[in-house]
Amino acid sequence: MAIPNAPDIKSSHPYYTNGEYEIQSLDIHDDSFYLVLKMILSYEGNPSLKLKPSLEGFSDLSRVKISIATTSGGQIIGHGLYLETSAQSVLELVNINRDLSEVMDNCDHKDRDAMLVLSSAGATKQVENSIMSTYIYMFSQNRKLRYLCFSICDEGFIKKLSTAKLEPFKVRTMELNDRMIAIHSFLLSRSELMANRFLLKLAVISPKRLVTFLSNDMQGGCK
Repeated sequence: MAIPNAPDIKSSHPYYTNGEYEIQSLDIHDDSFYLVLKMILSYEGNPSLKLKPSLEGFSDLSRVKISIATTSGGQIIGHGLYLETSAQSVLELVNINRDLSEVMDNCDHKDRDAMLVLSSAGATKQVENSIMSTYIYMFSQNRKLRYLCFSICDEGFIKKLSTAKLEPFKVRTMELNDRMIAIHSFLLSRSELMANRFLLKLAVISPKRLVTFLSNDMQGGCK
C-alpha cells in the first residue's frame, strides 16, 4: 500500500522529510521479523518488553504483530508493535511488572479479548496516523476483542494520546540501565474507543481508503 507525500510536514527522522511510503505488516514468518523486532525493542526502551529468555532463544512469538512504514531504499520511518492477548494478562503486565514473555505464555487462544499496543511511532504525523490505523482498524474488525490497551513509555506518543483526550489508568516506574522509566498504560473498552472522535476515524477506515483519508485529513487528527 503506497501512500503519497504531503507538503510542509515536520519530520523527526534525520533523513526523511516527506515522500511516498508503504505500510507493511510483519509476523514471525517474515525474514525481517526478528531484526525489526530488535529495532523496536531498542527504540522503545521499555523495561517490560524484555524477553526471558533472550529474543534469540524465544520461540513463541507467533501472536506478535508488527506494522512498518518504509520509504525509498527500505528505510523504516514508522512502526507499530502489538499483540492479541487477554484482558487479565494486560492487567497483570500493568500491575505486577510481568514481562512480555510471561504475557504470551499465559494466554490461550480462546482467552484473547484484548489488543495490547507496546510501541507506535512515525517520522511525521501522517506516518504515525497511518501506523495507528493499521492496528486500530484491525481491532475494530475483530468483535472478540473488547479492550484496547497502550502500554508505552515514548513521551511523544504519550502526548499524542493525551491530546486525543485519553487519560492513563496506570503510571508505573521500572528501572532500566540505572534509569527509572515511567510506563503509561491507557485502557479503553470498545465503546470508549468508538466514542473518541480521533480514534474512531482510524477504526473505521479500511486500508483501501487510507490514502484518500490521509490526503483529506492532513490538517486534522492529533499532533
